Amino acid sequence: IIDRVGRKPMLLVGSAVMGVSMVIVGVIVAKFSHDWPGHVAAGWTAVALIWVYIAAFGATWGPVSWTLVSEIFPLSIRAKGASIGASSNWLNNFAIAFFVPPMLKAWRWGTYIFFSVFLAAAIVWVWFFLPETKNATLEEMDRVFNSQAGEKDAALLREAKQEVSMLTTKVFVEKGEKGHVEEIQLV
Repeated sequence: IIDRVGRKPMLLVGSAVMGVSMVIVGVIVAKFSHDWPGHVAAGWTAVALIWVYIAAFGATWGPVSWTLVSEIFPLSIRAKGASIGASSNWLNNFAIAFFVPPMLKAWRWGTYIFFSVFLAAAIVWVWFFLPETKNATLEEMDRVFNSQAGEKDAALLREAKQEVSMLTTKVFVEKGEKGHVEEIQLV
């Protein structure tokens, strides 16, 4: 689905749905948190919108962010880039798990507005700065990101292959009957 729809549309829709959910939950909490027993429907609406937020994240930012991390780095540093992306994900998850409970206690409804502001910033960033990688192969990512790194990687690979092909090795292998030896040249 990511390749059919595209990364940018998924991220934009996900940010919009999550942002609207956060704003509405913030308004509900600001208006009704003083008396949840008297406003049960408002409480369940807030819970439902948190579920909408989770579903939107799980369908958009969750999978698309991993896809982008695996695509944007040139081959020579792809493994390192993906590991930095994974580390960043875990660090951010830790930060959210660590800071959100005190934020909810201190800011209450402001916590939801805080995150909705970041979601609005994500919309701006995706719209203006993130190139669409839909239907682009890994080899075409240099064109998408206006980079020359992949071309340099390809040149280094060609050079290495030429050097290796110049170094041939003769190996003698015993085959079949005892005493039958064949010469094999490895390239």
